[in-house]
Amino acid sequence: MANAIIRPFIRKPGSVGLVTATGAPTLDAMHVLGANRSGVRRTAIIRKIMCYNNTGANVTLQFGTRDFTAPVPLFVQMLPDLVALNGLDSQWNEDVIAPVEFSLVLLPTVTGREGNIYLRASAANVIVAIEVDEFGS
Repeated sequence: MANAIIRPFIRKPGSVGLVTATGAPTLDAMHVLGANRSGVRRTAIIRKIMCYNNTGANVTLQFGTRDFTAPVPLFVQMLPDLVALNGLDSQWNEDVIAPVEFSLVLLPTVTGREGNIYLRASAANVIVAIEVDEFGS
């Protein structure tokens, strides 16, 4: 481990704060990566997901980004489905969340994936918040 490279990061809540899901097919922004500094790539990894579901049914949560290579921006799921059980608080920590790195692309409308983190929920009115490690801040 003596030669391990440690990348500095900032652990912070998702930039959008507490989000009430609008339900599929609408995407709800969870974390917007700021503009890149010269020569620095800005990325984020979701470290904690917290939600409260009181919708009357279990709700599937999908986290991903948008892809602009198609004529209409597409949702690209980056994490496995999570199920928020009805009537309960749910929390997933970094021990169970895949360490997928969302990366900001300088020209998303030309090059493809945007990099910001979005939520797509199978039903409306689930309350969701995330915590991320942001690199390149």
